[in-house]
Amino acid sequence: MASEIVQKLVAAHQGGHRVLVEASELQAMSRAQALSIQGEVVSALSVPVVGWKVAALPDGDLISAPIVESRLQWSPASISPAIFGLGGVECEIAFRFGKEPVPGKNGFAREHIIEAIGGVCAAVEVVDSRWTTTFSTPRNAMIADLLSNGALVVGSVNSNWRDVAFEALRARLVINRITICQGTGGHPDGDLIGLLVMLANDLRKRGLALRPGEFVTTGSYTGFHTANPGDEIVAEFDGFASVSVNFNSFENSGEIYALR
Repeated sequence: MASEIVQKLVAAHQGGHRVLVEASELQAMSRAQALSIQGEVVSALSVPVVGWKVAALPDGDLISAPIVESRLQWSPASISPAIFGLGGVECEIAFRFGKEPVPGKNGFAREHIIEAIGGVCAAVEVVDSRWTTTFSTPRNAMIADLLSNGALVVGSVNSNWRDVAFEALRARLVINRITICQGTGGHPDGDLIGLLVMLANDLRKRGLALRPGEFVTTGSYTGFHTANPGDEIVAEFDGFASVSVNFNSFENSGEIYALR
């Protein structure tokens, strides 16, 4: 079944379709199975990994997934329904690595990560799901589906970032010139460097690494919202160039692949 799931997820990534699996099967998926499927999907897509998305959840769980080159765009961007899918949008801060971080004998510490960061930018993460369960998908099944990443739209990278107080950063989400959400320090985990340290150590245990040029996006400052075909979405953060993405309005078939 795992190989069939991989095939269907790959087809969904390539064609904007959704995969139907029994909810009980998704619920039963283990973390090891999810990570194995995640890796096989990325390998089968045959496009480079250009970044990661990561989150530390309230229960202490660290979850992450690769972002592939076909899903990364620079602002201003325009994307199709096959890419934005369900249209979830989040305003995030992304870090770009200038070099591969080098661990100490006990793994990565803050200084190793800070030294390797080349710059920081604002970003819009577009959130979609390749499962028909959409945003009600169990956690491990989301991990298998690259953590529901539809796209990552990044802005100009700011190399003068070390004095930024990420825990008190002011963010604003604007859709069609209307402010949908704004606030100060809205990220659930203000210690974004600490989050990167956790990610680097977790990847190291799995035989993976953060590479030069890769982005890591670190979660939403404005919560989860949805946008519609034809909408313009803008993320604004104090001290960073704004990021914009347009959702094209032409139709998509929305065919569903079922697993029997």
